[in-house]
Amino acid sequence: MRLKRIEILSKVVPGGHLGYASRLIRVRFQPGIADKLYWMMQSTIIELYELAQTVDACVWLANDWIALPIAARLAKEKGGSYVYDTHEFAVEEYAEKLHWRMWKRPFVCAVERQYIGGAAVVSSVSAGISERLDAMYQLPRPSLVIRNTPFYQPFRFRPTGERIRVLYHGIIVIGRGLEQTIESVASWRPEFELTIRGPENPGYSDMLRQRIRHGGLENRVGLVPPVLMTALVEEATAFDIGFFALPGHSRHNAFALPNKFFEYIMAGLALCVSDLPEMARLVEEYQLGVLIPTLDPAAIASAINSFDRERIDACKRNALAAAEELCWERESARMVNAYQQLVPEIALG
Repeated sequence: MRLKRIEILSKVVPGGHLGYASRLIRVRFQPGIADKLYWMMQSTIIELYELAQTVDACVWLANDWIALPIAARLAKEKGGSYVYDTHEFAVEEYAEKLHWRMWKRPFVCAVERQYIGGAAVVSSVSAGISERLDAMYQLPRPSLVIRNTPFYQPFRFRPTGERIRVLYHGIIVIGRGLEQTIESVASWRPEFELTIRGPENPGYSDMLRQRIRHGGLENRVGLVPPVLMTALVEEATAFDIGFFALPGHSRHNAFALPNKFFEYIMAGLALCVSDLPEMARLVEEYQLGVLIPTLDPAAIASAINSFDRERIDACKRNALAAAEELCWERESARMVNAYQQLVPEIALG
Protein backbone atom coordinates (compact mmCIF):
# COMPACT_ATOMS: atom_id res chain seq x y z
CA MET A 1 0.00 0.00 0.00
CA ARG A 2 2.88 2.37 0.78
CA LEU A 3 4.42 1.74 -2.66
CA LYS A 4 1.04 2.30 -4.34
CA ARG A 5 0.69 5.57 -2.47
CA ILE A 6 4.12 6.68 -3.69
CA GLU A 7 3.09 5.76 -7.23
CA ILE A 8 -0.01 7.97 -7.00
CA LEU A 9 2.00 10.83 -5.51
CA SER A 10 4.51 10.60 -8.33
CA LYS A 11 1.77 11.63 -10.76
CA VAL A 12 1.51 15.06 -9.13
CA VAL A 13 4.54 16.32 -11.01
CA PRO A 14 5.39 19.03 -13.52
CA GLY A 15 5.70 17.91 -17.09
CA GLY A 16 3.41 15.78 -19.19
CA HIS A 17 0.30 17.79 -19.99
CA LEU A 18 1.39 21.42 -20.16
CA GLY A 19 -2.01 22.74 -19.08
CA TYR A 20 -2.02 20.59 -15.96
CA ALA A 21 1.52 21.67 -15.08
CA SER A 22 0.69 25.33 -15.51
CA ARG A 23 -2.36 25.00 -13.26
CA LEU A 24 -0.19 23.40 -10.59
CA ILE A 25 1.81 26.62 -10.58
CA ARG A 26 -1.40 28.66 -10.32
CA VAL A 27 -2.49 26.76 -7.19
CA ARG A 28 0.05 28.78 -5.23
CA PHE A 29 -1.92 31.94 -6.07
CA GLN A 30 -5.38 30.42 -6.66
CA PRO A 31 -5.88 27.61 -4.12
CA GLY A 32 -9.48 27.23 -5.23
CA ILE A 33 -8.48 25.39 -8.41
CA ALA A 34 -6.80 22.58 -6.46
CA ASP A 35 -9.97 20.50 -6.20
CA LYS A 36 -10.46 20.42 -9.96
CA LEU A 37 -6.83 19.43 -10.43
CA TYR A 38 -7.20 16.69 -7.83
CA TRP A 39 -9.86 14.91 -9.87
CA MET A 40 -7.57 15.11 -12.92
CA MET A 41 -4.58 13.74 -11.03
CA GLN A 42 -4.83 10.04 -11.86
CA SER A 43 -7.40 7.53 -13.06
CA THR A 44 -6.99 5.64 -9.78
CA ILE A 45 -8.75 8.51 -7.99
CA ILE A 46 -11.87 8.16 -10.11
CA GLU A 47 -11.76 4.37 -9.91
CA LEU A 48 -11.61 4.47 -6.12
CA TYR A 49 -14.47 6.98 -5.95
CA GLU A 50 -16.65 4.89 -8.30
CA LEU A 51 -15.92 1.73 -6.35
CA ALA A 52 -16.86 3.40 -3.08
CA GLN A 53 -20.14 4.57 -4.58
CA THR A 54 -21.30 0.94 -4.65
CA VAL A 55 -21.39 0.73 -0.84
CA ASP A 56 -23.26 2.53 1.91
CA ALA A 57 -21.61 3.78 5.08
CA CYS A 58 -22.25 5.92 8.13
CA VAL A 59 -18.60 6.96 8.35
CA TRP A 60 -16.26 7.50 5.40
CA LEU A 61 -12.62 7.22 6.45
CA ALA A 62 -9.99 9.09 4.42
CA ASN A 63 -6.62 7.44 4.94
CA ASP A 64 -4.13 10.25 4.24
CA TRP A 65 -4.73 13.41 2.18
CA ILE A 66 -4.99 11.55 -1.13
CA ALA A 67 -8.34 10.08 -0.09
CA LEU A 68 -9.70 13.16 1.67
CA PRO A 69 -11.69 14.68 -1.23
CA ILE A 70 -13.15 11.26 -2.06
CA ALA A 71 -14.43 10.73 1.50
CA ALA A 72 -15.87 14.25 1.64
CA ARG A 73 -17.65 13.83 -1.69
CA LEU A 74 -19.12 10.46 -0.70
CA ALA A 75 -20.40 11.83 2.61
CA LYS A 76 -22.08 14.69 0.77
CA GLU A 77 -23.64 12.50 -1.91
CA LYS A 78 -24.49 9.35 0.07
CA GLY A 79 -24.89 10.68 3.60
CA GLY A 80 -22.95 10.10 6.77
CA SER A 81 -19.82 11.75 8.12
CA TYR A 82 -16.26 11.70 6.90
CA VAL A 83 -13.17 11.43 9.05
CA TYR A 84 -9.52 12.07 8.25
CA ASP A 85 -6.70 9.87 9.52
CA THR A 86 -3.33 11.13 8.29
CA HIS A 87 -0.24 8.96 8.66
CA GLU A 88 2.10 11.61 7.30
CA PHE A 89 2.61 15.32 7.84
CA ALA A 90 1.34 15.84 4.32
CA VAL A 91 2.56 19.36 3.57
CA GLU A 92 6.10 18.46 4.70
CA GLU A 93 6.33 14.89 3.45
CA TYR A 94 9.03 15.59 0.86
CA ALA A 95 10.08 19.06 2.00
CA GLU A 96 13.76 18.26 1.45
CA LYS A 97 13.08 18.25 -2.32
CA LEU A 98 12.89 21.59 -4.11
CA HIS A 99 10.42 20.38 -6.74
CA TRP A 100 8.07 19.19 -3.99
CA ARG A 101 8.17 22.55 -2.23
CA MET A 102 7.67 24.49 -5.45
CA TRP A 103 5.11 22.35 -7.26
CA LYS A 104 3.45 19.91 -4.91
CA ARG A 105 3.25 21.42 -1.44
CA PRO A 106 0.87 24.28 -2.44
CA PHE A 107 -1.39 21.71 -4.10
CA VAL A 108 -1.38 19.31 -1.12
CA CYS A 109 -1.94 22.19 1.31
CA ALA A 110 -4.87 23.55 -0.72
CA VAL A 111 -6.56 20.14 -0.90
CA GLU A 112 -6.06 19.45 2.79
CA ARG A 113 -7.21 22.94 3.80
CA GLN A 114 -10.40 22.69 1.74
CA TYR A 115 -11.60 19.50 3.41
CA ILE A 116 -9.95 19.00 6.80
CA GLY A 117 -12.25 21.42 8.63
CA GLY A 118 -15.33 19.46 7.56
CA ALA A 119 -14.05 16.17 8.92
CA ALA A 120 -15.98 14.99 11.96
CA VAL A 121 -12.78 13.52 13.40
CA VAL A 122 -9.17 14.31 12.49
CA SER A 123 -6.43 12.00 13.70
CA SER A 124 -2.73 11.50 13.13
CA VAL A 125 -0.01 9.10 14.20
CA SER A 126 1.94 11.45 16.46
CA ALA A 127 1.46 14.41 18.78
CA GLY A 128 3.76 16.56 16.64
CA ILE A 129 1.62 16.13 13.54
CA SER A 130 -1.62 16.71 15.44
CA GLU A 131 -0.34 19.90 17.04
CA ARG A 132 0.78 21.27 13.67
CA LEU A 133 -2.54 20.41 11.99
CA ASP A 134 -4.47 22.12 14.78
CA ALA A 135 -2.36 25.27 14.44
CA MET A 136 -2.19 25.40 10.63
CA TYR A 137 -5.88 24.91 9.95
CA GLN A 138 -7.45 26.26 13.15
CA LEU A 139 -9.48 23.08 13.50
CA PRO A 140 -12.85 23.35 15.27
CA ARG A 141 -11.82 20.57 17.68
CA PRO A 142 -8.40 19.16 18.60
CA SER A 143 -7.17 16.31 16.44
CA LEU A 144 -6.56 12.93 18.02
CA VAL A 145 -3.32 10.99 18.25
CA ILE A 146 -3.85 7.37 17.20
CA ARG A 147 -0.50 5.65 16.81
CA ASN A 148 0.20 2.79 14.40
CA THR A 149 0.68 0.10 17.00
CA PRO A 150 0.33 -3.64 16.28
CA PHE A 151 -1.99 -6.04 18.05
CA TYR A 152 -0.48 -7.38 21.24
CA GLN A 153 1.45 -10.62 20.92
CA PRO A 154 3.07 -12.15 24.01
CA PHE A 155 6.67 -13.14 23.35
CA ARG A 156 9.21 -14.54 25.76
CA PHE A 157 12.45 -12.79 26.54
CA ARG A 158 15.32 -14.14 24.43
CA PRO A 159 18.82 -13.49 25.78
CA THR A 160 21.33 -12.04 23.35
CA GLY A 161 23.63 -14.66 21.88
CA GLU A 162 27.20 -14.65 20.64
CA ARG A 163 26.19 -12.87 17.43
CA ILE A 164 24.24 -9.63 17.92
CA ARG A 165 21.67 -9.31 15.13
CA VAL A 166 20.49 -5.86 14.04
CA LEU A 167 17.30 -5.58 11.95
CA TYR A 168 15.89 -2.94 9.64
CA HIS A 169 12.56 -3.89 8.13
CA GLY A 170 10.51 -1.69 5.85
CA ILE A 171 10.54 -0.34 2.33
CA ILE A 172 13.92 -0.17 0.61
CA VAL A 173 14.12 3.39 -0.69
CA ILE A 174 16.33 6.46 -0.62
CA GLY A 175 15.82 8.58 2.49
CA ARG A 176 15.91 5.75 5.04
CA GLY A 177 19.61 6.11 5.88
CA LEU A 178 20.43 2.72 4.39
CA GLU A 179 23.51 3.83 2.45
CA GLN A 180 25.06 5.48 5.53
CA THR A 181 24.13 2.50 7.68
CA ILE A 182 25.86 0.03 5.37
CA GLU A 183 28.94 2.25 5.29
CA SER A 184 28.96 2.34 9.09
CA VAL A 185 29.01 -1.45 9.50
CA ALA A 186 32.77 -1.64 8.82
CA SER A 187 33.22 0.24 12.12
CA TRP A 188 30.82 -1.93 14.13
CA ARG A 189 32.33 -4.34 16.61
CA PRO A 190 32.76 -7.77 14.98
CA GLU A 191 29.93 -9.44 16.91
CA PHE A 192 27.30 -7.21 15.25
CA GLU A 193 25.62 -8.04 11.93
CA LEU A 194 22.88 -6.24 9.96
CA THR A 195 19.83 -7.58 8.14
CA ILE A 196 17.82 -5.31 5.82
CA ARG A 197 14.40 -6.83 5.15
CA GLY A 198 12.02 -5.38 2.58
CA PRO A 199 10.62 -5.56 -0.95
CA GLU A 200 13.07 -5.48 -3.82
CA ASN A 201 13.54 -2.01 -5.30
CA PRO A 202 15.10 -2.43 -8.79
CA GLY A 203 18.21 -0.34 -9.16
CA TYR A 204 18.36 0.89 -5.58
CA SER A 205 18.60 -2.58 -4.03
CA ASP A 206 21.37 -3.41 -6.53
CA MET A 207 23.21 -0.25 -5.52
CA LEU A 208 23.03 -1.29 -1.87
CA ARG A 209 24.40 -4.74 -2.75
CA GLN A 210 27.25 -3.09 -4.60
CA ARG A 211 28.07 -1.03 -1.51
CA ILE A 212 28.08 -4.20 0.56
CA ARG A 213 30.46 -5.91 -1.88
CA HIS A 214 32.77 -2.91 -2.14
CA GLY A 215 32.97 -2.71 1.64
CA GLY A 216 33.74 -6.42 1.94
CA LEU A 217 30.68 -6.79 4.17
CA GLU A 218 28.99 -9.80 2.57
CA ASN A 219 29.31 -11.80 5.81
CA ARG A 220 27.93 -8.98 7.97
CA VAL A 221 25.13 -7.36 5.95
CA GLY A 222 22.27 -9.17 4.25
CA LEU A 223 19.35 -8.00 2.12
CA VAL A 224 16.47 -10.42 2.54
CA PRO A 225 12.94 -10.50 1.06
CA PRO A 226 9.90 -9.33 3.01
CA VAL A 227 7.58 -11.61 4.92
CA LEU A 228 3.81 -11.41 5.25
CA MET A 229 2.63 -8.53 7.43
CA THR A 230 0.94 -11.05 9.72
CA ALA A 231 4.33 -12.69 10.33
CA LEU A 232 6.43 -9.53 10.51
CA VAL A 233 6.60 -9.11 14.28
CA GLU A 234 7.17 -12.79 15.01
CA GLU A 235 9.99 -12.92 12.43
CA ALA A 236 11.59 -9.92 14.13
CA THR A 237 11.87 -11.78 17.43
CA ALA A 238 14.90 -13.66 16.07
CA PHE A 239 16.89 -10.39 16.22
CA ASP A 240 18.33 -8.32 19.05
CA ILE A 241 18.19 -4.66 17.95
CA GLY A 242 15.54 -2.90 15.87
CA PHE A 243 17.16 -0.19 13.78
CA PHE A 244 15.98 2.92 11.94
CA ALA A 245 18.30 5.78 10.92
CA LEU A 246 15.85 8.35 9.56
CA PRO A 247 17.35 11.67 8.40
CA GLY A 248 16.13 14.67 10.37
CA HIS A 249 15.93 17.05 7.42
CA SER A 250 12.26 18.02 7.77
CA ARG A 251 9.46 18.48 10.27
CA HIS A 252 7.78 15.51 8.61
CA ASN A 253 10.62 13.27 9.74
CA ALA A 254 10.88 14.98 13.12
CA PHE A 255 7.27 13.99 13.81
CA ALA A 256 7.62 10.46 12.42
CA LEU A 257 6.41 7.59 14.56
CA PRO A 258 6.46 4.68 12.11
CA ASN A 259 4.93 1.22 12.29
CA LYS A 260 8.35 -0.42 12.52
CA PHE A 261 9.11 1.44 15.75
CA PHE A 262 6.21 -0.29 17.51
CA GLU A 263 6.77 -3.59 15.71
CA TYR A 264 10.32 -3.72 17.08
CA ILE A 265 8.95 -3.06 20.57
CA MET A 266 6.30 -5.76 20.21
CA ALA A 267 9.01 -8.21 19.11
CA GLY A 268 10.95 -7.45 22.29
CA LEU A 269 13.97 -5.80 20.65
CA ALA A 270 16.30 -3.12 21.93
CA LEU A 271 16.02 0.01 19.75
CA CYS A 272 18.64 2.03 17.90
CA VAL A 273 16.83 4.88 16.14
CA SER A 274 17.36 8.48 15.11
CA ASP A 275 17.23 11.14 17.80
CA LEU A 276 14.01 12.68 16.48
CA PRO A 277 11.43 14.08 18.94
CA GLU A 278 8.59 11.59 18.70
CA MET A 279 10.71 8.44 18.68
CA ALA A 280 13.19 9.81 21.20
CA ARG A 281 10.46 10.60 23.72
CA LEU A 282 9.27 6.99 23.83
CA VAL A 283 12.77 5.52 23.79
CA GLU A 284 13.63 7.60 26.84
CA GLU A 285 10.29 7.10 28.61
CA TYR A 286 10.47 3.31 28.40
CA GLN A 287 14.31 2.97 28.40
CA LEU A 288 14.27 1.09 25.13
CA GLY A 289 17.71 1.73 23.69
CA VAL A 290 20.07 4.20 22.04
CA LEU A 291 19.48 7.31 19.92
CA ILE A 292 21.53 8.17 16.82
CA PRO A 293 22.39 11.90 16.90
CA THR A 294 23.16 12.35 13.19
CA LEU A 295 23.10 10.30 10.01
CA ASP A 296 26.89 10.27 9.78
CA PRO A 297 28.27 6.69 9.49
CA ALA A 298 30.60 7.36 12.41
CA ALA A 299 27.66 8.42 14.60
CA ILE A 300 25.68 5.33 13.59
CA ALA A 301 28.64 3.08 14.42
CA SER A 302 29.13 4.80 17.76
CA ALA A 303 25.47 4.25 18.66
CA ILE A 304 25.61 0.56 17.80
CA ASN A 305 28.93 0.05 19.57
CA SER A 306 27.55 1.63 22.74
CA PHE A 307 25.50 -1.53 23.27
CA ASP A 308 26.83 -4.47 25.21
CA ARG A 309 24.85 -7.66 25.77
CA GLU A 310 23.79 -6.64 29.27
CA ARG A 311 22.37 -3.36 28.02
CA ILE A 312 20.64 -5.03 25.07
CA ASP A 313 18.99 -7.57 27.34
CA ALA A 314 17.78 -4.84 29.71
CA CYS A 315 16.26 -2.93 26.78
CA LYS A 316 14.65 -6.11 25.47
CA ARG A 317 12.94 -6.68 28.82
CA ASN A 318 11.76 -3.07 28.84
CA ALA A 319 10.39 -3.46 25.31
CA LEU A 320 8.38 -6.54 26.25
CA ALA A 321 6.88 -4.62 29.17
CA ALA A 322 6.18 -1.54 27.02
CA ALA A 323 4.46 -3.69 24.40
CA GLU A 324 1.60 -4.33 26.81
CA GLU A 325 0.82 -0.60 26.68
CA LEU A 326 1.91 0.24 23.12
CA CYS A 327 -0.52 -2.11 21.41
CA TRP A 328 -3.58 -1.73 19.22
CA GLU A 329 -5.96 -3.07 21.85
CA ARG A 330 -5.25 0.07 23.89
CA GLU A 331 -4.56 2.52 21.08
CA SER A 332 -7.73 1.76 19.13
CA ALA A 333 -9.97 2.76 22.06
CA ARG A 334 -9.57 6.46 21.20
CA MET A 335 -10.57 5.86 17.60
CA VAL A 336 -13.54 3.65 18.50
CA ASN A 337 -14.80 6.13 21.08
CA ALA A 338 -14.55 9.05 18.65
CA TYR A 339 -16.29 7.22 15.82
CA GLN A 340 -18.95 5.88 18.15
CA GLN A 341 -20.01 9.45 18.86
CA LEU A 342 -20.84 9.78 15.15
CA VAL A 343 -23.01 6.66 15.05
CA PRO A 344 -24.03 6.01 18.66
CA GLU A 345 -26.66 3.47 17.67
CA ILE A 346 -23.98 1.20 16.23
CA ALA A 347 -21.73 -0.81 18.54
CA LEU A 348 -18.25 -0.35 17.07
CA GLY A 349 -15.22 -2.48 17.78
